[in-house]
Amino acid sequence: MQVTNIVLETQPGRARSVADLVGQIEGMGLLSVEGDHRVLATWSIPEGHHPEPEGLSEVLRAMNPEIVVVYPTLLSDED
Repeated sequence: MQVTNIVLETQPGRARSVADLVGQIEGMGLLSVEGDHRVLATWSIPEGHHPEPEGLSEVLRAMNPEIVVVYPTLLSDED
């Protein structure tokens, strides 16, 4: 299983609504809203899924146009 930290930059004032949506994604945990335009999250990527960082960014931005940019960082590869 892969564990990834994600920083989501949102439109001003939209961090809470983005956090609520992103929190519904399978494996998403440890959500934290910073100010009115940033969400920090940790995602445990389910077994069998191998997303690319660019693909993750595109999917999240397509889910919610309030997301401006996505910064994923791989933390670990757990077996």
